[in-house]
Amino acid sequence: MNPIDLEIYWNRLIAITDEAGAALKRTSFSTVVRESNDFACVLLDSQARLLAQSSLSIPGFIGTAPLSLRAMLQRIPKESLQPGDILFTNDPWIGTGHLPDATMAAPVFAGGRLIAFVMAVAHLSDIGGRQWSADANEVYEEGVRFPVIKLSEGGRFNEFALTMLEANVRLPQQVRGDFEAQMGALRVAERRLLEMLEEYGLTGIDEIAEAIFSASEEAALRELRRIPEGVYTGSVDSDGFDERVSIRATITVRHDGVTVDYSGSTPQVRFGINETFNHTYAYTIYPFKCLLSPGIPNNDGFTRLFTVIAPEGTIVNARPPAAVGARHLIGHQLQAAVFEALAPVMPERVQADSGTPLWSVLLRGVDVEKGTSFSTILFFNGGMGAMRERSGPPASGFPANISNTPVEVAETLAPVIFGAKRLADGSGGAGAQQGGMGQVVSFRSRWPGRLRVSLLTERTRVPARGIMGGEPGRVGHVLLNGEPVANPKSVVDLLENDTLELALPGGGGYGPA
Repeated sequence: MNPIDLEIYWNRLIAITDEAGAALKRTSFSTVVRESNDFACVLLDSQARLLAQSSLSIPGFIGTAPLSLRAMLQRIPKESLQPGDILFTNDPWIGTGHLPDATMAAPVFAGGRLIAFVMAVAHLSDIGGRQWSADANEVYEEGVRFPVIKLSEGGRFNEFALTMLEANVRLPQQVRGDFEAQMGALRVAERRLLEMLEEYGLTGIDEIAEAIFSASEEAALRELRRIPEGVYTGSVDSDGFDERVSIRATITVRHDGVTVDYSGSTPQVRFGINETFNHTYAYTIYPFKCLLSPGIPNNDGFTRLFTVIAPEGTIVNARPPAAVGARHLIGHQLQAAVFEALAPVMPERVQADSGTPLWSVLLRGVDVEKGTSFSTILFFNGGMGAMRERSGPPASGFPANISNTPVEVAETLAPVIFGAKRLADGSGGAGAQQGGMGQVVSFRSRWPGRLRVSLLTERTRVPARGIMGGEPGRVGHVLLNGEPVANPKSVVDLLENDTLELALPGGGGYGPA
């Protein structure tokens, strides 16, 4: 394909997914999507191979989407699809790894032939169950689970499925609003793709897809061949729920591809920090994307170079019915093991461990006398790890790309008053380049009854490590009325005027100071 034509087509496809993402963001009801960007819109070819994604899409959803679509099509074959169909699931072992994420896919037909798929994935503000937290013991506690179903068939909504969903969540209007925003985003992507085909006189996108895959693969392989072939090992330790968790990665580099093997990692645990394979896969290939081809949009030409082995029954690939609600507390740390392994051969590109994963705080209250309730999710980021050429940025979303929740928005939607939101001075690890600072956030409850707060936190005991001789960052803490919370991954109760303080961890430093 002519390189100029390819550039035009490629950017047009990205623009299509960007418009779909903008439509989802504008029309969503929850701050999870609208403010924090916890979503993705992607375009895949007829073989379920990733082709383009919206610029705001998070790495976890970009990486899981192709695996999810292939699993969905095993249950509802593409031969049975028709225009107007939308497939849906939130099964953790098919989708993104936990129940709150809604994964939707729609086929695109042109001339009576299936030519592509569009997908929208978003974190819902509620999915029922006990409350989004890390302390569940089974997936059944974590909410309602939908197998792969047709949410829309021939353009007609499956009202039974939507009614079932609304009956099982605390915020039915908000959840349904986000559902319909996702479906709207799918229709935007489908419409714009068909307009592109008509404008350029194309009958499909197969030729464009192959050209994109070929160009991306060649670019990634050029960088991969700079790494000496061999076996490299890395690890990362984390707080766990009640006991420390270790992740071990053995990376085999060949000049035609990479295998990452997590054998030797901690067995799955009783609490909800377990990973599923799809999410492990997504956050394994992402650090390689940062290392090898950060400027090339994600697509199958890059991802097919990687094989991920995650033994069943381990913390990185738990067997059902394991609790997996807080799986990101493990998944967002996988990048540290990859960077550590490759530090000896790519010292100029690796990054020290970050003060990740992002901290998620869910606030929920019920006023029985007035018959009112609320539920909202807040996200906060720690400091990023340093690199050879730069210090770590403070309070930055890595590797999830999820934004902090603005104070003004949080105070509008939840009965809390913020007392502080500042950088945690000195929390970044020392080194030739300093790790990024975390942040300190405190708020006071104005809810007249019991305010239930789920704490999905990490690195309150085990710090983010430095790299190439850099020092670790400072651990975080959670204080309730000035006293440490017994388990900062638990659910705590705030009474009116109680104050909660969150100090997020800093990132590791790079090189000796």
